[in-house]
Amino acid sequence: MRYRFIISIFVLLISAYSVTCRADAQFPPTLDRALKSLDKALENRQDKIDEVNGLIDSLRRELSAPGIGYNDEILLLEQIAGAFRHIQVDSAYAYSERAIALSRENGDSARAMRLYLNQIDILPLRGYVHEALMRIDSVNAMSLDSDLKRSFFKNARSALLCITSLYSPHALNDSYFERYVAYNDSLLSVTPEDVPEHKLYLGCHYLGSNQLSLAMATLSDYLESIDMSNACFGDAAANLAIAQFIRGRMDLWLYFLTLNAHFEVVNGYTDGEALRQISPRLYERGDVNRAYSYLFTSQEDIASSGALIRSMHVAGAFPMVEGAYRLQQERYTYILWTVLACLLLICFLVFMIMRNKMRDLKRLSDLKVKLAKANAVKETYIAEFLSLCSVYMDKLEEFNRTVSRKITAGQIEDLYGMVKSGRFIDEQTKLFYDVFDNAFINIYPDFIHDVNLLLLDDKKFVLADTKKLTPELRILAFMRLGLEDSAKMARFLGLSLNTVYTYRNRLKSRAKNRDTFERDILNIGGVG
Repeated sequence: MRYRFIISIFVLLISAYSVTCRADAQFPPTLDRALKSLDKALENRQDKIDEVNGLIDSLRRELSAPGIGYNDEILLLEQIAGAFRHIQVDSAYAYSERAIALSRENGDSARAMRLYLNQIDILPLRGYVHEALMRIDSVNAMSLDSDLKRSFFKNARSALLCITSLYSPHALNDSYFERYVAYNDSLLSVTPEDVPEHKLYLGCHYLGSNQLSLAMATLSDYLESIDMSNACFGDAAANLAIAQFIRGRMDLWLYFLTLNAHFEVVNGYTDGEALRQISPRLYERGDVNRAYSYLFTSQEDIASSGALIRSMHVAGAFPMVEGAYRLQQERYTYILWTVLACLLLICFLVFMIMRNKMRDLKRLSDLKVKLAKANAVKETYIAEFLSLCSVYMDKLEEFNRTVSRKITAGQIEDLYGMVKSGRFIDEQTKLFYDVFDNAFINIYPDFIHDVNLLLLDDKKFVLADTKKLTPELRILAFMRLGLEDSAKMARFLGLSLNTVYTYRNRLKSRAKNRDTFERDILNIGGVG
């Protein structure tokens, strides 16, 4: 008893470890990796389907060749039915019927019986569940030879597993599952231990007798010994999923069903159930995109394979998953539009900022041009007044020589008359006005126009020569240059102080805005 207890504990530990780790060597170690592998397989799935369809077309051409004998014809019919088995169940059944009829016509009763028994596996998928059960119940297994007996048990087991999945979308249907286990045990009893499938049937036996740890350990060992090219891979993965489902380990159930779905995809099966079964679970996990994609693919498979019996579960799950998918798409669309609106707003703000920057750059460029012009005018202005100073120095030196000559010659009266006449002062004043007017107009070429903008319409200046300033305009010119002292203006212009006051008051009375007139004059020609 002690040894049995130790062995039981050891088996439990090994089985628990194998379920989570043994698949790491050949298969994805995590559910997420398994789902990604399934996604990748789905991308290339059509290639396998096209390959099978190409094989079927080739076999059909051979079948239609003239003069074909019975042996070749029956073999081709069986091959075509087998190729159609997981692609189009109605075609598989039709070619199987032709093979049965041909066998009976040629007295090949053993082959006819084997083909008849093979149809048991197809009937549930075509919706003939009752007919499948009736055919199973009508067969007397004890009257069959060993090969036919194995064929019968294998097809009855497969059909009942299919029926169990059909009527057990959310819980295991005990009555059909018990019959499945019974035929599995019958198949186990006629399968030699050295046959690899013996371990598969043994694991399913443990599963049926509720020895879940032994079932998982045995099925995991078997699954590790084969790959997805083996036709029994999906069977082992599906039974491991059932074991996890009974244990309530839904993530591991989903993992093994994902392996089963992967097996169906890489082999081009379109009559499978795994994709449909994992979709609602993925939906519950929040993986709505995958759930919708798998369910949609499953619906397409049902339509193409003719396994319409499976559509009853798709029809139940599809509105829920599709509704969630549409809601998610609407949410994504809303987020997308929100992001797009934010991007447009950002683009608009960037555009406004750039436009303001460009405007500032243009303004700065204009200011640079104005400053350059102002510097050029300043240099001209300085040159003009240096020239004026030079002229004054020359005139003063000439006047000094004249005075010295007159005094030396004793021509005091002539000298007095020349000074008294004021001709020299008038000449220098005229020269100053000419130089001042020319320099000021160069510095402020629009001065007269800008002044007129400040005056009333009927009080504007109208000049014949825009290069010459009137006394009033010279007063405004001095004001623009910052000279506010009327006494100094009077000395520069050779006018009396009262005359300067009179001119300034008269100019202010002609302004549109008397209060700001002098400040407006100061702003004429400003760089800003």
